[in-house]
Amino acid sequence: MAKRKNHKSSGLKVFLFFLLIILLAVYFYKREYFSVVKESVKSYAENLIEEAASFSSDEKIASDSGKKYILLPQGLELPLCPAKNHAGDHEIRNFNNYSLCYRESYEQAEWSAYSLSYQQLEKKVTRSNDFRPDPAISTGSASLSDYKGSGYDRGHLTPAADMSFSELTMSESFYMSNMSPQAPQFNRGIWKDLEAQVRLWTEKFGKVYVVSGPVLDKTASDYKTIGENKVAVPEAYYKVILVPLYEDEADKASPDDAASLTAIGFIIPNQKCQDDFWSYTVSVDKVESATGLDFYSLLPNSVENEVEGQVEIEVWK
Repeated sequence: MAKRKNHKSSGLKVFLFFLLIILLAVYFYKREYFSVVKESVKSYAENLIEEAASFSSDEKIASDSGKKYILLPQGLELPLCPAKNHAGDHEIRNFNNYSLCYRESYEQAEWSAYSLSYQQLEKKVTRSNDFRPDPAISTGSASLSDYKGSGYDRGHLTPAADMSFSELTMSESFYMSNMSPQAPQFNRGIWKDLEAQVRLWTEKFGKVYVVSGPVLDKTASDYKTIGENKVAVPEAYYKVILVPLYEDEADKASPDDAASLTAIGFIIPNQKCQDDFWSYTVSVDKVESATGLDFYSLLPNSVENEVEGQVEIEVWK
């Protein structure tokens, strides 16, 4: 009996020994495996950050262009709305490269804003044309059927062509919350020309801060409407653009110096226009008066007042 007992004990020890070896092997294998996975994920994340930085880093714009960089506040492009006057009719929607403020009573955004750097001008995707309602608008956005047979285009506020540096940003520009009823001759004519000019300014200045939208200076019921959702048809549209002016000498460029910045505005009727967009040039102050919005409010007041109060046409042409 003792012999048999010793035999069982010896066999159990051998079994436990091999089990321990197997467990150790699995442990070290998993440890090494997850270490590799962790490093791969870390590397992937770092690549994503680096790629994002290539679009968002103003310092890179400066170093690549060889121009003096002016540090401007993040989110400078976002205007202030008179929300106290319509708090229940005011919904901010943030996308990956632009934001808008949706007004349910008009079934469209009162502004759509973004910044664009010259690196983002590289076209990587084609126009997606995936128009669709915006599910994130709590009250429901306008629908495609609202525009069908209306005689008006689904006009982009933030242009699709400015979002062609990635598949995601392109697709997000086609949410109906970014659309407004535009006369075909306007959308495909003067508005398209102005959008193309913004890209030329981006190439020239390195970066632009843009806000576009309809002039909603009347109550919704005073406008002609289209579709079941009664989308208001604006009588005019605006666009404002601010750019940093780079200096070769470091001590000449400062966000606290109005001479380092310039801005321009446009108010254009929603119709076929015989003149080009230059004929509709106004100061940013005049656009603020027409819309009730406050543009570029993150600038020092003295700088904002000076930059928005005048238009230096020669700088833009």
